[in-house]
Amino acid sequence: MITVYLKQAWQMLRESPLVSTISIAGTALSIAMVMVLVLIYQIQLANYAPEKNRDRMLYVYGTRVEMGNGNNRNNGTMSAEVVKECFYALNGPEAVTAITESSLPVSLPSKRLYKEYRMKSVDTGFWKIFDFNFLYGEAFTEADFNSGLRKVVVSETLARDIFGQTDVVGETLVISFKNYTICGVVKAVSTAAKDAHAHVWRPYTTDNTLLSSPTNYGEGMTGPFYVLMLANSRDDFDAIRTELKQRTEQYNAGKVEYRVSFPQGIITRTEIALGANGFNEFDPKPVYTRIGLLLLFFLLVPALNLMGVVQSSVQRRRAEIGVRKAFGATKNRLFSQVLSENLVTSLIGGVLGFGLSFLLLNACKNFLLPEEPMLNADMLFQPVTFLLALLITLVMNVLSAIVPAARIVRQSVTNALKENEE
Repeated sequence: MITVYLKQAWQMLRESPLVSTISIAGTALSIAMVMVLVLIYQIQLANYAPEKNRDRMLYVYGTRVEMGNGNNRNNGTMSAEVVKECFYALNGPEAVTAITESSLPVSLPSKRLYKEYRMKSVDTGFWKIFDFNFLYGEAFTEADFNSGLRKVVVSETLARDIFGQTDVVGETLVISFKNYTICGVVKAVSTAAKDAHAHVWRPYTTDNTLLSSPTNYGEGMTGPFYVLMLANSRDDFDAIRTELKQRTEQYNAGKVEYRVSFPQGIITRTEIALGANGFNEFDPKPVYTRIGLLLLFFLLVPALNLMGVVQSSVQRRRAEIGVRKAFGATKNRLFSQVLSENLVTSLIGGVLGFGLSFLLLNACKNFLLPEEPMLNADMLFQPVTFLLALLITLVMNVLSAIVPAARIVRQSVTNALKENEE
């Protein structure tokens, strides 16, 4: 029976090309707008290389150092000492990394270059948390890190810019007037993977300025680092938060005047995508409300417009529906027929809208996404995306067809057969 309905719907599309085009275009545009919104959040939330473990990652961006009386307070990042005493000492996480980033000119020993590249100073935990695609070589080792050896991993982009090729393991770079040996080359990382992205990654032990803290403030607590952790499971999040609180209290007990704390504590990837920054109080409810209202607008307004198109199409078939009623067709069967036939239009519009959403996102990414990131298939084509697109299409189908279908099946046989009656 459904096959008959679908064939009939296809025939109707061919008989009314203008109405069909309007209906399909309206559906496609609506679904495209919704999918763009979905894709923006997906890029911030989905697991893709090298941030393949986002669902198990925890973030500590904000650090607060204050005197015991609370009169002197500083919000910023933490020192290497805090990293060591409060985070490296944790038993709960699978891996912990401390990161600081900057932009510095990278040169060759024989040539002074002035182009700046984004650099991250990290530890070996960084390579355990992130899954980089090494084209050549490997990451610096724990021994390299502990010894402060000047080794770096570079992106293929930097390698190509400076050397004209990507196989540059063993070559020398000059960073801040110091020579570094390239130990690995990785595939370029999109800026959408904010915590992993850089062009140069070096051990932070190679720069003594990163290891020292101001002596006139904070008792060695202030510094340039933020911390990321990888949990074995999402079920471990609360236990890790509890352990960090205990470690922090033990660390503060050894200080005289100052105390270190983390204003928002440990935050998740979902909280970051919704607007948490590590410092300010964060309530996700208003964000969910705004997203819900925006989705409702994108779905409901076009659906109301399409409802008129569907109503017009149904009214032209009143005589046919009247005849079917006279021969015993039930209201449920007629109702499902109208929905099934409208589903063809919705599916065509859904497929077009799904494709259009990727084009719109790519064309508008410079103001929809920070730093105009490089987009790739791993970011965009996630299983959840296809399921959401199908769900949105079905919702559009029901919203636009349910009222016309309900009205036509409630008409009596006599009224349905009066084709000229409004």
